[in-house]
Amino acid sequence: MAATVLERWLAWLEGVHPREIDLGLERITEVARRLELQSDPTPIITVAGTNGKGSTVACLESILQAAGHRPGAFTSPHLLRYNERIRIDGKPVDDADIVAAFEAIDRARGSITLTYFEFSTLAAVWCFRAAGAHPWVLEVGLGGRLDASNCLDPAVAVITAIDLDHMEWLGDNREAIAGEKLGIARPHRPIICSDPQPPQRIAERAEALPAPLHQLGRDYGYASGDGDWSWHDDHRHYAHLPRPEWMGDAALANAAGAVAALTRGMPSLGVDAASVARGLAKARLIGRQSRAPGPGGGWLLDVGHNPSAIELLARRLAAHREHGRVRMAFGLMARKPLRVLIERLAPVVDEWYALSLDDPQSHSAEAIERALADVGAVVIGRGDAAGARQQLEQRAAGSDLAVAAGSFRVVEAFMQAGVVPCNAGGSSRD
Repeated sequence: MAATVLERWLAWLEGVHPREIDLGLERITEVARRLELQSDPTPIITVAGTNGKGSTVACLESILQAAGHRPGAFTSPHLLRYNERIRIDGKPVDDADIVAAFEAIDRARGSITLTYFEFSTLAAVWCFRAAGAHPWVLEVGLGGRLDASNCLDPAVAVITAIDLDHMEWLGDNREAIAGEKLGIARPHRPIICSDPQPPQRIAERAEALPAPLHQLGRDYGYASGDGDWSWHDDHRHYAHLPRPEWMGDAALANAAGAVAALTRGMPSLGVDAASVARGLAKARLIGRQSRAPGPGGGWLLDVGHNPSAIELLARRLAAHREHGRVRMAFGLMARKPLRVLIERLAPVVDEWYALSLDDPQSHSAEAIERALADVGAVVIGRGDAAGARQQLEQRAAGSDLAVAAGSFRVVEAFMQAGVVPCNAGGSSRD
């Protein structure tokens, strides 16, 4: 099948800049200036953090729609189609709109080279402006201070949970990483922090700017109920809020941060309790402990790929083992700590399938199998997602749970192999 115009553009973008990741704002800021994107008065909410960005954006996006707004949302990476990254009013933009954005950026950049992600960030904002989206919600790709999204000034900066990830770029401790994330904050503009155990650097940075800091547990909070939850601050209490299936205990902190961003950070948007409830009831997020139908107890798909995310997955699997066995197909990108993640999952997984991903930057199935053997794990197979699906489904009985985890690439591969999450009608990020 011949490649579409968008596919040809995306193939070109992958090689237009000599480095895949090239942190810095000078190049993208100049192109944004030429496109007059920085002069647009539309308010922006920028979301940074190690874990929880995607669920925060999903909640922001859905609540804003419920309140009568038409938000633009930019997230990464995508699962099946590039268009998932750029959404307006909850819907991925058309190929033609993205191509028009790429053409405009290419004309404006002149001799300046941009990375794939920088092109994508500018294309999202170009599409938002062209469509009159309001407000714009931007998910940081890597870090914050030098991320492409930081070429634009946010009205509100949201900081989700901070953990050790991408340490080669951001630093080797939570304080250093927090400092990089806080680079999205601006003087006198609200910072919403939904990390329940925030690094000290967050408060220090807020005081130095200065900027008002709204901290989970101090300025606002939440409580988990039986199938619902509540949010509160010093003069509001939203009770009996819906709790979508994908929203585990950790995601509640992210949802609470989203509510705080809209009510405390941007009160002019007119978001009230009814809007919050309606929005949360419709919020969708694929790949964060997403359930999918299948033999036995069905499937659980999870993109988690760092220690904090894997810890959350391990807790869920431990609870499930009271009802049935757990079999996992596991794949991981090469820059992630394979041994560390496997050691945390090993006690809660009965049988493993070592995945081979169609990505040269991933751990090989052989390397995964060796790491599993080192911890005494039972390996039942090695190969691609289609083979893993067949093996795990054949062995399923009773309430046994099949799991595909470790990377966005893993979830993408299983969706392509026919394992479709129950909430696949919505957005796809964390």
